[in-house]
Amino acid sequence: MNEKIIKMIEEHSEERDFFGGASEEDILNAEEMLGLKFPQSYREFLKEYGSGGICGVEIVGVQGNLGASVVKATERWRNIGLDMGLIVIEDSGEFVRCMYSADVNDERVFSWIRGGGELSVRYETFDDYTIDMFQEGIDNM
Repeated sequence: MNEKIIKMIEEHSEERDFFGGASEEDILNAEEMLGLKFPQSYREFLKEYGSGGICGVEIVGVQGNLGASVVKATERWRNIGLDMGLIVIEDSGEFVRCMYSADVNDERVFSWIRGGGELSVRYETFDDYTIDMFQEGIDNM
């Protein structure tokens, strides 16, 4: 896990901002439900934090035996046209931030707007996305 992300979380998280680390079994179950493998950087986030965020920024993930918000969000967006090889990591309601499965070997984070259209590259890596979004949340406090 990226040290800058860890430091941001340590300095700005409050109680219940994160669900808590997901087990390997729960991560595998979520992957199986979606029919794909999560990128390594996102898996590391899931193992450490499960789901959640700081300062109003929320990354969907895996919540143990309570389910997986990543599965619910990804399935919902697939129903309106999101490519089956993509994983939703942030759901704003009007657009999503998403990543390709590990099989594609592409760590970039994309935006996709409700109603279709082309994917738009937003960040080169999950870590870049997380740092930028958390920093934006911190700056807007």
